[in-house]
Amino acid sequence: MSCELEPLLIDRFDFDCVGQVAKHCDWDQLCVYIREQQNLSLLPKLGQCLYNMISCWKDYGDCLSAGGEDCDDCGYTADQLAIIENIFCGGTYQACDGTTKRHFGVKRMLVHYAYGAYIYGHGYQDTPAGVVQKANQDSLPAPLNELRNIDKKNRNSAEYYWEMTKDYLCTLKDIDPFASCICDCGCSCTCKNCQGKTRQNRGVNFKNISK
Repeated sequence: MSCELEPLLIDRFDFDCVGQVAKHCDWDQLCVYIREQQNLSLLPKLGQCLYNMISCWKDYGDCLSAGGEDCDDCGYTADQLAIIENIFCGGTYQACDGTTKRHFGVKRMLVHYAYGAYIYGHGYQDTPAGVVQKANQDSLPAPLNELRNIDKKNRNSAEYYWEMTKDYLCTLKDIDPFASCICDCGCSCTCKNCQGKTRQNRGVNFKNISK
């Protein structure tokens, strides 16, 4: 019996004006890294509660866009669905200090996580002879350390976007049903049920083996 894969929260068009993948990407590889970063970077950051809210909002929106009937809104009101959309897509909000601020949503964070992972890994291809680095007659593959730096830069950008979105989440700590997902610790809060860390380790170590 086969198991269905979880749906992707973003697609190739979400990379427009963020990374070069939008014009010439290998979608078969890009979707692998989107799903990887959804599960190993985004989920640990948000915690199960907020992640499930976003997944439900996305499924509900996709159902409506496809002209579906009896789409499952998971029991959320229109106002609550609008807040979930703000969490994912970004927007403006009144911060703890009373000023109006903007955040860019967890979608932007996921885009940078996935783009960095894609750039780092898609230069290699699995073949019957083993994993090889792709090359052609007009160009040379970028060195591994440069790819790692690009990945690191994008992960740092993702962390920056997360900090802005986390500040927005703090403003929801007394609003149901979000209060059950967000801890009550002022403007420096983090999500419940998570450590605010990802589960990624892209360090590659090599060593010489002598017989």
